[in-house]
Amino acid sequence: CAVCLGRSLHRTVECSATRTWDEQHEVFIEHINKGLWTKDRKQICTAWQQDEGCPAPRHDFKHICSGCGATTHGAQKCPRVQKAATSNTI
Repeated sequence: CAVCLGRSLHRTVECSATRTWDEQHEVFIEHINKGLWTKDRKQICTAWQQDEGCPAPRHDFKHICSGCGATTHGAQKCPRVQKAATSNTI
């Protein structure tokens, strides 16, 4: 989830979390009308939050992480994101 950075099954547009999945950080963004917005009212790019990033070189949405505000990665690569469970295969 681009809001709480958790991996539990829920829709980002319905996430009302005020803290990250592990309760360690206040959420950096909020969703308004299916968009992601910073607390200072800048809309951020939802495509940038995906593993593959955003293909558009220029548009009005900010390329910042919805989890921490960094410009170097999106939510899926944020150090605060809940790590995927690993299967221990032998």
